[in-house]
Amino acid sequence: MSEYAANGVSDDGGDSLLIDLHSHSRYSDGTATLEHIERACLERRIGISLTDHNEIRGAIKLWERDRIPTIPGIEVGTIEGLEFLVYFRDPQALEDYYLASVERFLLSRFMVRSKLRSLAAIEDAQGAGGYVSLAHPFAPGRKSIEFHRNKGPQHAAFVDRVIKSVDAIELFNGGILRTSNRKADDFSTDCDKPVTAGSDSHHISTLGSCGIRYRHLHETRGPELFDAVAGDRGRKS
Repeated sequence: MSEYAANGVSDDGGDSLLIDLHSHSRYSDGTATLEHIERACLERRIGISLTDHNEIRGAIKLWERDRIPTIPGIEVGTIEGLEFLVYFRDPQALEDYYLASVERFLLSRFMVRSKLRSLAAIEDAQGAGGYVSLAHPFAPGRKSIEFHRNKGPQHAAFVDRVIKSVDAIELFNGGILRTSNRKADDFSTDCDKPVTAGSDSHHISTLGSCGIRYRHLHETRGPELFDAVAGDRGRKS
């Protein structure tokens, strides 16, 4: 099972790489440019997945610039309010998924939501080769699975289908309350799912504040990083 790191990356002689699997840039609602992100990653010796809300331009450009370890990704918002982090082996797969399954459902007034239904978002992403993690499952409001469960049996059944369908659960999110993360920790153990973790950084100061540490990576290009995440190869030191 993966180990999440909540205090950045330690220096272990270059034998491991911390990957922040949830971050945002100016291409959605973050404040950081790609240059800011690259500089911070190099200084902090980390990799990231840039998961802008319903947006892929930054993630693709970050890959193409090839200056830091990165995994092409996106945070997909849905009509129900749940959000999903989707990772791909390469930017072409990300772009194909976005154009076929996300773009036509976007709402002009809401960056973080769309008309895309949660179960369709998961199915389409997995069909395109993506690895899907349920983002911040106990965040406030409509982003929370508790919110939907409390609406009644039919909604609880919907949550159960979502949990069964996703590949992983976001265990630790740097942008929400510790109590919410503790619930996610307990929940991920109970449902026996692999986990992801990320800062949910919208400002450069918090980038890399948490993530998953992966050991013995021979390459830091996206395909191997993706395989490490999808294979749940994060390990404790």
